[in-house]
Amino acid sequence: MRKFLKISGLVIAVALITIACDTNPSLQKYYVDSKENSEFISIDLPSSILQLKDTEVSDDVKKTLETIKKVNFLALQLNETNKELYNSEKEKVKIILKNPKYKQLMRMNLGNGNVSVNYLGEEDAIDEVVIFGSDSEKGFAVVRVIGEKMNPADILKLTQELKMDEDSGQLKQLEGLLSSLK
Repeated sequence: MRKFLKISGLVIAVALITIACDTNPSLQKYYVDSKENSEFISIDLPSSILQLKDTEVSDDVKKTLETIKKVNFLALQLNETNKELYNSEKEKVKIILKNPKYKQLMRMNLGNGNVSVNYLGEEDAIDEVVIFGSDSEKGFAVVRVIGEKMNPADILKLTQELKMDEDSGQLKQLEGLLSSLK
């Protein structure tokens, strides 16, 4: 009986460790690992950078803004020396986004590139929106909007009412990056 209990305990421990150690690559891990690579440009924007254009907005708009916690931006600008890196890293992101936990909201083909919008959570209670855009001449970018129970329709309405904190150093860094990609 003791031997049976030991073996049962061992089997349960192995099962728990296996469940806890998800072998699928995650976007969070990819983002953290890529931040350490000098080829990538990464910016973390707190939700405080997002401000309303007008203080006279509905409570619904204010509540929607509160559902956004932060925005992560990661980009790899393509140049003559990193084509192989660009292709392998782009493929890694595609593989991560093929995980069934990411639900595709939309996809667009833009000639030289593509844009896809995926999300985690339920349609009316999204926890993360992932925008992945790639251009075969400029590079790729991954934008993660992290929140809690975000509603896509409400977020769309909110974008009409937003302005950015123009004094933010992070925003200036992002603007510089985007202008260099043009």
